[in-house]
Amino acid sequence: MNTNKLSRRSFILKLSALAGAITSGFQAPLAFAADSPAGRLTGANLKGSAEKLIFALQLDEPIAYKVFTLDSPDRVVIDLMNTSMAGKLKQGTHDRPPITSIRYASRKDGRLRVVLDVQEQVSTKASMSKDGSSNILSITMSPTGKGSSSAPDKKTEKSADKKSAKKSKTSSEQEQPSTSEPSKNKFIVVIDPGHGGKDPGAIGANGTREKDVVLEVARKLKTRIDREKGMKAILTRSSDTFIPLRGRMDIAHQHKADLFISLHADANPSTRVSGSSVYILSENGASSEAARLMAESENSYELKFGNHNLNNTSNRVASVLLDLSQNAMIDRSLSLAKGVLGELSKVNNPLRNRVESAAFMVLKSPDIPSMLVETAFLSNPIEEKRLRTADYQQKLASAVFQGVKRYQLAYADSGRANT
Repeated sequence: MNTNKLSRRSFILKLSALAGAITSGFQAPLAFAADSPAGRLTGANLKGSAEKLIFALQLDEPIAYKVFTLDSPDRVVIDLMNTSMAGKLKQGTHDRPPITSIRYASRKDGRLRVVLDVQEQVSTKASMSKDGSSNILSITMSPTGKGSSSAPDKKTEKSADKKSAKKSKTSSEQEQPSTSEPSKNKFIVVIDPGHGGKDPGAIGANGTREKDVVLEVARKLKTRIDREKGMKAILTRSSDTFIPLRGRMDIAHQHKADLFISLHADANPSTRVSGSSVYILSENGASSEAARLMAESENSYELKFGNHNLNNTSNRVASVLLDLSQNAMIDRSLSLAKGVLGELSKVNNPLRNRVESAAFMVLKSPDIPSMLVETAFLSNPIEEKRLRTADYQQKLASAVFQGVKRYQLAYADSGRANT
């Protein structure tokens, strides 16, 4: 990856913070009258450090706003009065401590509410300033040093909201995060045993079929993940069945996966080639998938980020959001893959000592960190024999698990990767 691409990646990830910020909400102090001008949120930015993080919102009018904090769980609520979004933008998890995620909802009374979930209690200062033709609402957040508050208490938020405006049942529901988790509080790993059914995959000299051995490794990996507190694994197939490649991706999206892992066994014309290898999506593969999604969205394909439909979003905004999401996921996928490759190197000699990139179809989800693991070579007689044994299958599964666990410890507390 050359310097130009790294610079572009850095720029895009900075834009990601901006896009995430835009999906937050706002409120002006009640000192501003309710008859303040109608405004639109046109931009946002995050800057500073975990000790003093500034969430800056760009508006076309000096709207009324209100900012307050709530606990159990800890969050910052920003109500922007008589304000609308300039476009539908991505909301979800973020890696900018103390912020862990951002969500927003428009209310019937014209408010745009943005909720910043934070990992600990924070103090806030809000101010509106003029910047040329724009108006900047800056919210400065600083940890209080008191840590996080106790378990969630929905009554607190409802009570605080009643003080600022009457709520209907519908608007109350809108305040909740737009994504619902089928396995609440679980870190979801979707495991994809390659091939299956009419597609046997690679076949060794002794008749060992790829589809069979990778299913056994996948089952063992699922068992190990399910034993871990706070984690849950889901198989794209649990038997000898055929699933189309995009169908495997769909399963990951349906379960709102935090990770997607595709398991395979390699083959080579040379019987001497051996070792594991790990792949993530190449940038060319990401670009081609983004182009496909954009093209299909113009032909009634439902283009989404999490639960948010982007079909009514301008092509320019949707394209930027796809780029943001894909680049962020490639970075996370690389972190995951490096950890797994390091663990696999303890089981066998890797084919290569670096993570590879390729345009594998199953790795093209723009919102889920994904990797493909070639466990070993069925074309190598020694590795074919090993792959047939439960002991070697377990060693491979354990190695992948250790890499996944390291990733989960690094990223889970920052929130889910997908929205």
